[in-house]
Amino acid sequence: MLPKLVKNHIKLYNKVYLQTNIWSQTRLHIKPFSGVSQLLLFNQVSFLESLDHQRTFSTTLTCSGGNNKTRKMIKDKNMKKDPEAREKLKNEQRKSSSHLSKYLNKPVSNKTVQVWANMSVKDLSEQTNIDINELFDVVLSFKEVDTDYIDSEDQPLRNIKLLNMLANKLHYKNMFIADPDVGKKEKVLVNKDARRSPPPEEKDLLPRPPVVTIMGHIDHGKTSLLDYLRKSRIVAGEAGGITQHIGAFSVELESGEMVTFIDTPGHAAFTAMRTRGATATDIVILIIDSCEGVLEQTKESLRIIRQTRVPFIVALNKIDKPASDVEMTKKQLEAEGVRLEGSGGDVQCVSISALQGTNVKQLIEAVLTQAEMMELRCDVKGKAEGLVIESQVEQGLGKTATVLLERGVLKPGGFLVSGNGWCKVRLLIGDRGDRVAELRPSQAAKVVGWKEVVPSAGTEVLAVESEARAKEVVSYRSTVAMKEQAEAQEEAILDIREQEREQYLEFRKFKRESGWFKPRFGRHGLERKRETKAESDQPVVAVVVKGDVDGSVDAILSCFETYHEEEVKLDIVHFGVGEVTETDITMAESFNGIIYAFNTTVPHNIQKLADTSKVPVRAYDVIYHLIADLKQELSSRMPPVQVEEVIGRANVVQEFQIKDKKNLLSVAGCRVVSGKIPRIGTVKVVRGQETVYLGELASLKHLKEEVSEIVQNQECGVRVADSELKFEAGDQVLAIEAREEANTCKWDPGF
Repeated sequence: MLPKLVKNHIKLYNKVYLQTNIWSQTRLHIKPFSGVSQLLLFNQVSFLESLDHQRTFSTTLTCSGGNNKTRKMIKDKNMKKDPEAREKLKNEQRKSSSHLSKYLNKPVSNKTVQVWANMSVKDLSEQTNIDINELFDVVLSFKEVDTDYIDSEDQPLRNIKLLNMLANKLHYKNMFIADPDVGKKEKVLVNKDARRSPPPEEKDLLPRPPVVTIMGHIDHGKTSLLDYLRKSRIVAGEAGGITQHIGAFSVELESGEMVTFIDTPGHAAFTAMRTRGATATDIVILIIDSCEGVLEQTKESLRIIRQTRVPFIVALNKIDKPASDVEMTKKQLEAEGVRLEGSGGDVQCVSISALQGTNVKQLIEAVLTQAEMMELRCDVKGKAEGLVIESQVEQGLGKTATVLLERGVLKPGGFLVSGNGWCKVRLLIGDRGDRVAELRPSQAAKVVGWKEVVPSAGTEVLAVESEARAKEVVSYRSTVAMKEQAEAQEEAILDIREQEREQYLEFRKFKRESGWFKPRFGRHGLERKRETKAESDQPVVAVVVKGDVDGSVDAILSCFETYHEEEVKLDIVHFGVGEVTETDITMAESFNGIIYAFNTTVPHNIQKLADTSKVPVRAYDVIYHLIADLKQELSSRMPPVQVEEVIGRANVVQEFQIKDKKNLLSVAGCRVVSGKIPRIGTVKVVRGQETVYLGELASLKHLKEEVSEIVQNQECGVRVADSELKFEAGDQVLAIEAREEANTCKWDPGF
């Protein structure tokens, strides 16, 4: 039958010849066109055209039913007159066809919706502009995914598959983005930091002893004065006879009063230590050698005193020496702006001999008088507060810190926080190595029991209630530090992303312009970006620094920061407090570096490991010896310099022109005034301050004979390889010899 035939042949009809007498026996009869006898011809037509033919054959086709009655199909005659309306009708009929509707009636998915992980149904409704109730119905209709947990419009859709199914069902495309409300939903960081207690009431204040810092130039007698007061011999135990640490010492005077002295280094490398000492003190004793007068570190100490606005007393030391000149030193102080009491100022000045003890008692009386005028008082009822003077890692004790207490009372068993470290106080050790039962304001002791990290020198120390509170404070401070670091790096990260974006757009443009041909690296100027940085030819000295205390390491690193030479790079791989460890050896071996151990020990097994790994470990106890060794190492890595040595000098008397075949050549008639001029070698022709030629000789003759060299006071004819060079009377011909010499590091650390 014809409907069956049309249904089976979907794509194209071939030419079919049908006999009319066959169709006359069926219930559906087709009457042929006029002029066509026994056959009905179907030309090759498309499937859609065949459907159109079924609807538009009414003028040429008649269908007969089973009752042998012929019925003519009626069609709107206006369609013949309006081709656009007829085409529109055909399209509507195609779309309404049952077996084509699933293809033709499908909406086109041009809409793109921004979605993100864990977005709520309410958010999706706002993004798609679909009613939230209808959206709920669609969501709950899915059986392939779990939707039982969705009980409200604010419930997050935690299944990415569900978002994709919704996009397919509602005919849009998903574009996944980051949650735009991340910044709004960010957890607020609650301030859990430890803070100083409010100022105490006047009635709770008690008198306290003064804290005195001794400052001055190196080797002017600061520690000698402290030795006399403590009846000790600190100087004898110091490397090189100089102070390289900051120390706090409690001294009981003859009157029974207690004074805490802070001894600071006088070396130029320890500026930060002197600053910390002046910050933590009540009074400063500025010691000056009356023999040498005001020197560089004396001036620096004066600058620090003025910045911190701390009252100070001048002690002119070494008056027992014959070269002492007290009046000259006072004039130098007045030139620096220091107004002494003898000259109508307010700064006390005492001439002493720390070694002999001369006038030391008068100096202490001046300190106590100054302290009495300042009315120093403290609160012992509040929580303990203090300052880290120095910190270190000691064998048998672990992490320790010398703390100067400013408020409250500190006892073993208490909890402290300082920087990013916390402590449960195990021991309090005095300056003479004895255990201390408690620490009161203006007293200093070594606190044992620090966890996490060693507190840096100069950081604040605060007491807290418990271990849990201490850990909470340290955790909060670490979080804040990481957040600040991330914010500081954000701008740099955005710049890098912008550069990478520009590079990507440029490469994409290049690919588009390439057309059909795929761009390949190595062609058309397209080079593949290196995944790693190219190795530099610049020599590198890598160092690992380990020190006994935090202040010493800080001083060494401050010296390293003054190095700015370009010939050799100084790379600080690692630094820390404590003895040399296996990790330090491994790190130095990886970078082919050197380990400098300053005033710290190197265990026997670590030294053996270093020898096996061929890692040099160099121990020093004086800072300028360490710097000198590093300068020597830097010099050894520098490339040699080319040095020119003049071995002969000749003056040009006159130029001659000689004919060689068809060419005229310039020859300089010279007299050797010093050294010798060899035939083979490099010569330089100098005219005034300008070098007009540098190269080899083409000829060297004495009289008319070619010679190998011309010595002093002889005359010769000189011709160079450059035939265009014209000599002038007065020119100098220098015979030079180049050689390599070892380079020397010009680094000046300031001492």
